[in-house]
Amino acid sequence: MKFGKEFTTHLEETLPEWRDKYLCYKPLKKLLKNLPPTDGGDNPPPHLQDWFVRILNEELDKFNDFYVDKEEEFIIRLQVSFLLRYSIRRSINQSKLIAAGYTPNFLEFYLNS
Repeated sequence: MKFGKEFTTHLEETLPEWRDKYLCYKPLKKLLKNLPPTDGGDNPPPHLQDWFVRILNEELDKFNDFYVDKEEEFIIRLQVSFLLRYSIRRSINQSKLIAAGYTPNFLEFYLNS
């Protein structure tokens, strides 16, 4: 099985909600396969280089945005867990956390995650 198909199958089985967040190899592979032969030089025509770089940058931006979002989510979860641990140690009840600006839904989400 080719890498792209194997990767897609693996992704569908493990993390389907992340499917559109991974680097899409298909257009990049298609471009590389269809490069015209060069006239003795190693570099493809500039317009194809620009197209490849543009597609690659778009894919990397998509991946980076996803990574930053996940990082923010985990930082928030970590902060909430530290706050809850501190609160439990200090015997502060959940009503004081709500008074501090944390909504019940927010606390419930992170307590049950």
